Amino acid sequence: MKLIAWDFDGTLVDSRLLIETGMAHALDALGQPRSVMAEWLKYVGLPVEAGIRNTFGPLGLDGDTVLKAYRSFGHAEHEHLMQPFEGISELLLELKGRGQRMAVVTSKRRVPLLRQMAPWGWEPLFDPIITPDEVTHGKPHPESLELAQALTGLGPEEILMVGDTPFDLDMASAAGVPSLAVGHGFYSEEALAACGPRAYAPDTAALRDILLAWSA
Repeated sequence: MKLIAWDFDGTLVDSRLLIETGMAHALDALGQPRSVMAEWLKYVGLPVEAGIRNTFGPLGLDGDTVLKAYRSFGHAEHEHLMQPFEGISELLLELKGRGQRMAVVTSKRRVPLLRQMAPWGWEPLFDPIITPDEVTHGKPHPESLELAQALTGLGPEEILMVGDTPFDLDMASAAGVPSLAVGHGFYSEEALAACGPRAYAPDTAALRDILLAWSA
């Protein structure tokens, strides 16, 4: 395992409250019932445009209109609502101290990602950082992990994808990259197991044990 490729939301950072609050704002602005939230959360992990299209297309709503309402929430002013999962910052520093190479492969755009990383000083820990701004096809298409291979010169078997959604794990499978599912994000153990990860970590402590064993 020469490179750990991390997802961001739901894997490194608990952003559920920010995501739900932003969508509640959009639903209110659009006059839609809050019950739509459950459908929206099924697509967390995809690029936001795809999640909105999948959620609101069947309701007959224009994706651009919904996206405008969602972004009018002012996520940058509410980023205090998101925090790293307990123990994640310490784990990242421990892995880096052991010489473990790490990347971020996310559905979040680069500008907000780097802004959100800044309070914790994470950006220097990851190389490369791959967002939808660097690829044509977002998750679960394998392009992001294929780009990671091209940028690092590593083969798929030398990379481990760590994520909390089926989109992360399906992307890894399509790219021939082994994956590790984490359970403190948005999806159940059953939903993740169906995607064939090499292992499942219900929390950061279990995640640490697995990663340190595999990087030894």
